[in-house]
Amino acid sequence: MTQDQEQQVRNLKRILEGWRMVLIPLKSVILWEQQWHPCALFAFISLTYLFIWLLDLNFLATFAITGLVINFVDFLVPIVCNSIYSPNSWTGQNEKMFEDICRNLVNYYNNIFQNICSYYSLRETRPCMYYIISISMACSLAWLASSINNIFLLYVFTTVMLLWPGIQHHGLVNMLLSVVNKAPKIPLLKSE
Repeated sequence: MTQDQEQQVRNLKRILEGWRMVLIPLKSVILWEQQWHPCALFAFISLTYLFIWLLDLNFLATFAITGLVINFVDFLVPIVCNSIYSPNSWTGQNEKMFEDICRNLVNYYNNIFQNICSYYSLRETRPCMYYIISISMACSLAWLASSINNIFLLYVFTTVMLLWPGIQHHGLVNMLLSVVNKAPKIPLLKSE
């Protein structure tokens, strides 16, 4: 790891200091260490979006309430964690797990940032490809957003984003691709 990435990990550890007791069990849920974890994630996401759908608020009200809930949770979690857990309960193994979580978050952030930068570098190196991809994506997203309810699209996106680490951790994508590759090939045109 470079010096800059180590600095990013230290900064993230300092920012998430109040959340460290929550992040360790949350990691086990996100990575599906128990069989019921994917069901719990799916149920949590579904109930959250059911509540949003039942409220039927406009965009600004939904945005404001989401901001209020995030701020409220961000305020309460460190206070509750400090009152429930004593500083003596934090072990070296917990510190190592917390540092691994922060390191993984920094790596994901840097990979996403690098992919975005490489996409925008296409504008200079291969402008035709850049505009083809940009216009195609914009048209596809516009068509999709006009065809399907936006709350449902956000629900599907959130579900995939929260279940994706567990899917990767358990190798489900590789397993599915190996099954597809082993499937018998059906010829499209039969010769007589």
